[in-house]
Amino acid sequence: MNDKVNDLVVKGKLVSAEQLLEQLFDPKCKPSLRWLRTLTKARAIPHIRLGHLIFFDMDMVRAALVSKNLIRGRMAFAPQSSVD
Repeated sequence: MNDKVNDLVVKGKLVSAEQLLEQLFDPKCKPSLRWLRTLTKARAIPHIRLGHLIFFDMDMVRAALVSKNLIRGRMAFAPQSSVD
């Protein structure tokens, strides 16, 4: 049985929730620990559970946040001139 979960490779160092928020966000715009716990509980971001402890891989969390929350702006195109 080959699950997708088993295909994931954790390359970075595992960090706690507090460390993740400190390293991932600027102090002036850092979300709350409650926000992170809510996303973790909803399985919106990848995490690793060892017993009752929860750890995160920063690269995996960053990729998950970008893939689910990135909003692209409208592209401004130059008007096409019609040549008759």
